[in-house]
Amino acid sequence: MRALESWRIAVVAGIAGGLLAGCAVDDERAAMEAAWDELHRGTTSGCSGVVPPDSGPFQMRVALTFDDGPDLTDTPRVLDVLAAHGAHGTFFVNGRQINSDEDHALLHRMVEEGHLLANHSQNHPNSVSIPLDSWQAEVEQTHWILEDILGDHDQVPTFFRFPYGSANCSTHGVVTDLGYQVVGWHIDSADWCYQSSTGGYGYCSPSTFAYVPDAYRGDFVGFALDQAADRDGGILLFHDVHSFTVENLDALLTALETSGYTFTTLDDADTFPRLNGLTPPRTPWIGDPCATSEDCEYTADGFYGHCHTFADPATGEESGFCSLSCDGYCPDMADTAPTFCAATPDDAAGMCVSKSDDLNEYCAAIPGSEERVEQRYVDESGAAASEALVCHSPV
Repeated sequence: MRALESWRIAVVAGIAGGLLAGCAVDDERAAMEAAWDELHRGTTSGCSGVVPPDSGPFQMRVALTFDDGPDLTDTPRVLDVLAAHGAHGTFFVNGRQINSDEDHALLHRMVEEGHLLANHSQNHPNSVSIPLDSWQAEVEQTHWILEDILGDHDQVPTFFRFPYGSANCSTHGVVTDLGYQVVGWHIDSADWCYQSSTGGYGYCSPSTFAYVPDAYRGDFVGFALDQAADRDGGILLFHDVHSFTVENLDALLTALETSGYTFTTLDDADTFPRLNGLTPPRTPWIGDPCATSEDCEYTADGFYGHCHTFADPATGEESGFCSLSCDGYCPDMADTAPTFCAATPDDAAGMCVSKSDDLNEYCAAIPGSEERVEQRYVDESGAAASEALVCHSPV
């Protein structure tokens, strides 16, 4: 298993962007755990604050995003680093940070230099832990600030990120009713953890965030690069309110460039079509009928799609469906049946299969497959034991 097969685990670190500010620890920990689970499931409910609508691969394109600012000390330094790399970012601002003429001038500078301003709520609350009318006020207060700033540049606020990635369909609806596209993330820098003094500045302690692999406890750059490799790019989460981020941003951007990545922004519809309201042609996916692995050309979580072929026990007729190696969890894709990590026929490894669903006509659309209950293949993933009704090859 890759040192960061736990991308699904690590990405939840971004939920803690404001966690160190002294909020109710139990409530925030619950939000982290819920988002971790949501990322594992790759929810297709349309109400997620964590899972981006575009799942990649991203052709080595990375969108740089920054939460919780602006900060009059650190944000200008972030802008200087981005300028040195010819890169642009998206800044998800908290309205409470915008109080002075200097704050407004900084936001105008960001727009003038080609960056995007986006909404991250007024006071960074957990959206599902406050009354809905209070949540609406949180979104609207920052929306009005952004409207005022962006109106001077003939722009409107477009993107929103939920604090802690925590959302439900009601709070999600408040955001989308204002015309926003909800943005999660694919790559979590965990800069908030490396910023922590626990264990030493620049060291992400297990007691602060347990899900960074030990190999990357002192390797901020390596941690981000390993996640980027899993998705071939994607949306990268930072916070422009941490000195650690400023001091190490140049090294990370340089490492990404050296590895062949290029930088883009969230409004790049070629890289993030669904985020920008477009429906791209569907690529092959788990559960699609296939004859050879050439029919299953996709990647996810560092694995390549392959065609699982099998014969009908009674007739010997050959069939196949697209699959993916797995350990505990499988990714989902919008408008396709949800997936499940089941055992291969020899029980030697895990393979992704489709759950029985109306989107695959309860397995009838997968020739040769049969509908049966399977146990989750857990192995070393730490995933909870569970079972699902899936479409698998005949026993």
